[in-house]
Amino acid sequence: MAKLMVALLLLMVAMGPACAVAPYSRADTFTALERYRAEFAKVKGVDAPPSLSDRNYILFSDVMRRVLVEHVKPAPPQTLVDKAIAGIQKKKTEQPGASDRVLTEAGLDAMLTSLDPYSSFLDSEHFRYMREQTQGEFGGLGIEVTMDDDSGLIRVVSPIDGSPASRAGLRTGDLIDRIDETQVKGLNLRDAVARMRGPVGTSVALTLRRNPAGTPFRVSLTRAIVKIQPVRYRLEGDVAYIRIATFNQQTAHALDDAVQDMRRQTGNRLAGAVIDLRNNPGGLLDQAVSVADRFLEGVDIVSVRGRDPDENRRYTGTPGDLMSGLPVVLLVNSGSASASEIVAGALQDHGRALLFGTRTYGKGSVQTISSLTGDIGIRLTTARYFRPSEGLVDCFGVSPNLEIKAADSNGEETHPDPASCDPHAVAPPAPRVWRMEELCPAVAAAPPAPAPAAPGMPAPGTAEADRPLECAVAAIRTRLMGTLIGRP
Repeated sequence: MAKLMVALLLLMVAMGPACAVAPYSRADTFTALERYRAEFAKVKGVDAPPSLSDRNYILFSDVMRRVLVEHVKPAPPQTLVDKAIAGIQKKKTEQPGASDRVLTEAGLDAMLTSLDPYSSFLDSEHFRYMREQTQGEFGGLGIEVTMDDDSGLIRVVSPIDGSPASRAGLRTGDLIDRIDETQVKGLNLRDAVARMRGPVGTSVALTLRRNPAGTPFRVSLTRAIVKIQPVRYRLEGDVAYIRIATFNQQTAHALDDAVQDMRRQTGNRLAGAVIDLRNNPGGLLDQAVSVADRFLEGVDIVSVRGRDPDENRRYTGTPGDLMSGLPVVLLVNSGSASASEIVAGALQDHGRALLFGTRTYGKGSVQTISSLTGDIGIRLTTARYFRPSEGLVDCFGVSPNLEIKAADSNGEETHPDPASCDPHAVAPPAPRVWRMEELCPAVAAAPPAPAPAAPGMPAPGTAEADRPLECAVAAIRTRLMGTLIGRP
């Protein structure tokens, strides 16, 4: 059964305000807020509700009004208050002496997380963390996680390249059973993440399972400043291999530098490029558009649509192709999400690249991060995006032209629950597909190579090496790809 992912980084970030028209009357909102004041007083065990000038009440009412105006599909005001009161009651039970501010923030978090998997309240720590992520440097383990509904454990979405988690050998799909000596089952995602974070230089032990029935094993990690290097690259003979790990403020510029350096190394004789977007969970909208534009001419890249048609936007590229028409293959999997899917969908729709791997995650919504009073903020889903072909990415994802499943995927893929999709959404047309025997016959015929064990991890046994990459390089180098799809 597909799982509904709530990943730490799995978002398309748009900084700044969003505008729309409130779908409910002022009277509806006023009535709901009055009920909130009364219920807040009951939870506190006091007679008088908070005054209209109370700073915590002002914070709550401001956020609720933003939800009603900006969220792509808001709930009725009374429903929002129901969720908030439930969150406040839960916090009061867990922490009887909680302050008004702590209760208010608990209510906001419960209200926002009820909207969709990506909207949330950002306290001072999480607000700072979100900004650090988009800027490319932060302290921690460098691990993106989600709740696994079936097991009640925390599932690894992806370790960030070069992070303590990556160096320790954590893999997509690993289940975290314990954090130090604390059982994960019973914790919510926010509390689990808080336990994994801590001062740089301190250690945390994670007990993991490779699958729900697997034997647990323990890994110790030292928290560090994680400097996200958005682009890594190397030459595979005369084929450029470019790994894009995230879409932060440096990604497009780093991509330019990578291609320029490899052109210099090969004497301007590159045969093509493999762009690796596997386990890339997303990032900044403008960077996704810029990266796609590097390989496309002046064509549509993505359209972003919210509730207010006047606020809809269509992003179009500019003339010029960084690879000068040379063949391009994108490597994708179920960890490729959001910004990765914008790039993959645009290049596939325009016939500029073939996709090798497995279907992408299917996260096609835009989150706007807005600051509130002080150093707190909210993350709110304000729009959805559509491919140039008008295909919706939410839940459907982007399907590859050549399906190749990697050995280290644990045999599982993670996608949103179909119930979270628009029931009236039209699935995008299926892409043209090929077999490995057509695009890389030598790789298809070769026996699988054993994958090396990661330090401190159980031996994986016999498994395939990176066949998607091997096939992509072979297809480009032998020009079979260009022959089959009609490009030079």
